[in-house]
Amino acid sequence: MKQQAANIYIALVAALGVIVLITNSFNVHTSSIDPVMFIFILVLVGIAQRNPVVLFRSSAISVAFAVKIAAYVLFGTPLALWATIVVVAVNAYTPKPKPARKVVFNFGQLMLATYLASSTYQLVGGMVPPGAFVPTMLAVAVSANSALTASVISLTSSSRFRDVWMQNFAWMPVNYLATAVNGAALALAYQSLGFIGVIVFVLPLGIAWYSFKLYTMKSTQLRERNRELVSMNESLQRTSERLEASHVSVIAALLGSLAAKDHTTQGHSAATMQHALAVAKSLGLGPDEIAAVNLGALFHDIGKIGIPEHILRKPSALSAEEWAEMKTHPVIGANLIGEVPNLERIRPIVLAHHEHYDGSGYPNGLKADQIPLAAQIISVADTYEAMTSTRPYRSALDHDAAVAELRRVAGTQLNPIVVEAFIRQIETGASGVAHAHDGVEHAHVRDRAVEAVRLSMN
Repeated sequence: MKQQAANIYIALVAALGVIVLITNSFNVHTSSIDPVMFIFILVLVGIAQRNPVVLFRSSAISVAFAVKIAAYVLFGTPLALWATIVVVAVNAYTPKPKPARKVVFNFGQLMLATYLASSTYQLVGGMVPPGAFVPTMLAVAVSANSALTASVISLTSSSRFRDVWMQNFAWMPVNYLATAVNGAALALAYQSLGFIGVIVFVLPLGIAWYSFKLYTMKSTQLRERNRELVSMNESLQRTSERLEASHVSVIAALLGSLAAKDHTTQGHSAATMQHALAVAKSLGLGPDEIAAVNLGALFHDIGKIGIPEHILRKPSALSAEEWAEMKTHPVIGANLIGEVPNLERIRPIVLAHHEHYDGSGYPNGLKADQIPLAAQIISVADTYEAMTSTRPYRSALDHDAAVAELRRVAGTQLNPIVVEAFIRQIETGASGVAHAHDGVEHAHVRDRAVEAVRLSMN
């Protein structure tokens, strides 16, 4: 239905355009026409229509409108309509060939617009040729109007007339007004100074058009550059997401490798992490620090994947040489963490989790406040978990014995404040950790750990 209405509308506009052209052509008085100026106007209107300045949303500004105004101010409606034929012919192929339906409509709507503008100009007191400057300008300003194109767009699309106007033509009234004044000025320049006046007027107008075209070209380049940057940012975002997914996969592989090499530590990191998080929260640490404790506890023993299996699984106490090699795992872990983006911030924690409060630890002999607080918290939780877990070379300690040992080494190996906070948390059950050593719990430790990494990275 809407398409049929559009066809009827286009046919009606085209037919009215033909009627207007024919009826007005009978009223031409050739004796009053300067043939040189008339030919110049036809050439000028063609050049102006051939070189519009393209704006946003496929809109464009053409100074052909100004030349048509000069035509009806100087010679009246018929010759302005003839000049419009040139505009229609050029527009049919500029900037690219248009379908016949659109050419027919453009013919009709441009004819009607020119006729209405010229008639309005004369009805409000405009003279052909022009008389006084001020009345001419006022009459031309009133004659600048158009709405036919927005109507046909609304009929041939799903858009409403108001939306089409606001999106594509809201800027036109001001442009038409300014262009109309230019057209009247062109006519007055010719009337006052002859053809030389026209040349003098057109030259700066052409320079202004060229300057504006350069401006719009630069604006177009900037918009293209902005689109490229937006596209690049979206591509980088997708790449970042893929890299993050890859990092999580790498982390899962590292944790899996460690679990395969050292079965006695299965569940150890996850339990240490939960104890450490409870202590960090009880000490009032901020969100970033708690996140660092979370990741640091998860990866504190990751460097053990670089320790030979015969050392990790040895059923008896380690020799001096084996112990020296075992003590390298914080450095190995810190180096591995440093190679994974988003985990660089926990490298100092992994490196320092075996440092002692009194400076007797390894690998760098840090003490007291030199040791990151997150590492001190993890160290307490790690020590408790190690004592309460069964190892090949010893049995697990019960809770009371482990707590007594924590208090014994507080102030030497461990931070006494952290020790007391840990004991309060574990004895009140605030950490929520149950010691599970069955195979089913172990099977889920790595999945829980990887999920903690994913949440911490977000």
